[in-house]
Amino acid sequence: MDWIDDFLADEECTLHQISMIESLMKTSSSATQYKDIELDKLTYQEANDIIYILKENDNPIDPREQFNRMFK
Repeated sequence: MDWIDDFLADEECTLHQISMIESLMKTSSSATQYKDIELDKLTYQEANDIIYILKENDNPIDPREQFNRMFK
């Protein structure tokens, strides 16, 4: 493990991470897995893992972005 991972292992998630998770929950297809999660109880690393999964399964609202992803 890197030293930064050791340092952040027990840190609480930041407000930026909470807002990122909340915004991705609106458009991500994997949001149902995390709908009952308590965001203020997450650690920094858990929040990063959730953000990564939600971004991977994100379905943009903008039709142009959907088109670009379809032919990517």
